[in-house]
Amino acid sequence: MKLAQLPTEKEGLINLINNEAGYENGAAIPFLPFARLNSSKERAACLEKMAKVVASGQFTSGDFIARLEKRLAEYYRASSCIATSSGTDALKIALKAVGVGAGDEVIVPPNSFAATENAIFSIGARPVYGNIDASFNLSPSEIPRLVTARTKAILAVCLYGSIRNMSAIAQEARHHELRVIIDAAQCFGIPDIINYGDVVTLSFNPFKNIGGFGKSGALLTCSSAIAKRARQFSHHGFCEGKKNVKVQNWGYNSRMDNIQAATLLAKLSFFTLNALKRSYLAYRYIKKLTPLENRGCITLPVEKKANTWNLFPIRVIAGKRDELIRFAKIMNIEFDIYYPILGYDGANEYALTYQDKISFATSRSIHASVLQIPLHNHMSLEEQDRIVSVIHQFFQ
Repeated sequence: MKLAQLPTEKEGLINLINNEAGYENGAAIPFLPFARLNSSKERAACLEKMAKVVASGQFTSGDFIARLEKRLAEYYRASSCIATSSGTDALKIALKAVGVGAGDEVIVPPNSFAATENAIFSIGARPVYGNIDASFNLSPSEIPRLVTARTKAILAVCLYGSIRNMSAIAQEARHHELRVIIDAAQCFGIPDIINYGDVVTLSFNPFKNIGGFGKSGALLTCSSAIAKRARQFSHHGFCEGKKNVKVQNWGYNSRMDNIQAATLLAKLSFFTLNALKRSYLAYRYIKKLTPLENRGCITLPVEKKANTWNLFPIRVIAGKRDELIRFAKIMNIEFDIYYPILGYDGANEYALTYQDKISFATSRSIHASVLQIPLHNHMSLEEQDRIVSVIHQFFQ
C-alpha cells in the first residue's frame, strides 16, 4: 500500500469511480454520506474478518492486533506501533511517553479538533496556542517566541491531510531541545512523516480516509524507550507480556480491540486504490476551481503534493463564506466548517489568557474564510461536477 500521486485523467479510473459511487443523479449531496463511506467490497471483506473474531471469541485482545501493528510499523518504517482504542488515546499516551506531565507546556495550533488540546488538558499539561499559516498548519516561525522554561513538546497537526511545515517544525524543535508529537489523524498514507516527530499518532475514525467500524487509533515511533513507555501507558501500566504485573503506578485502558484491528486489516487492502481515487478527485477540484482562484473569489489548498486529502478546504473571499454555505444548501448540497471554534475561543481556563497575550490576527483571518466541500473515497464524478457548478454559479 502506498499513497498515490495525482493522476492524469484515465478512462479506467473514471469508470471505476462512477461504478463504485452508488450515487443517484440529482439526489442530495451530504457532506459525508454515511452509508456510502464503505464500498460493498470493503463491507464484505470486513465482515469476513469480523466473523473470524466472532468465532474465536477474542473480541478485545487477539492476533489481529499484532498483525496490524506489524503492517503499520513496516509501512511507516517505524520500529514500533502501538494500536489504541482511539486517536485521542494515542495522543494522551504519546504525551506521557515522551515525558510531558502536569504543569508542562505544549505548543499546539488553535484550529484542530478538540481532541488535540483535550489530550494535553487530560494529563494536567497546558496548551500554548500558536498562529497557523496559509497551509492551515502551525507556523514554524511561531515556535521561538512561544518557548518558555516549561515548554516540553510541540504537538503539530497535519490538518486536512497536508504535512506542510512538519520538517521545519522538527528543525525548530531540535534547536530548542523539544519533543515533537505529530497528530497525523487526517493524513494517513505519507510514510515520511515518521522522520519529523518522536511520535506520530493516527486515527481510524470511520470518517477518515481509512476508517474502522468504530473508534480506534495508533501511535508510531522509532524510539524503543518511548515505545516501551507507550505500551505500558496503553494497558494499565502493566509490564508487556506479564499479566497484571504493574511497572508504572497507573495506565489507561486504551488498547485497540481485536475486532477493530481485523476490520482495519481488511480495509488496508483497499487503501492504495482509495488513495488514488481521492487524489484524482482533489486533482479535478483544483483543475475546475482554479479559474475562480484566478479571479480572487477563492483560495485553493497550498499543499498539492504531500497531501492525503482527508478534507478539501477552500478559502472564500471575505464575507462570502456563510453565504456560499447557505446557497449550496438551497441547491441541496452540504458544505461544512472544520472546525468552527478556535481552541483559544473555547471554554477553557487559558482562553482569555492567550487572547490577551498573543495576536491571532493571521489565524482568525484564515479561519474566518475557510470551509470544506465534500470529498470521500466513493464520491462520483457527477456529484463533484454538481458541487463545482454550484460554486461557480454562486460567484457569477
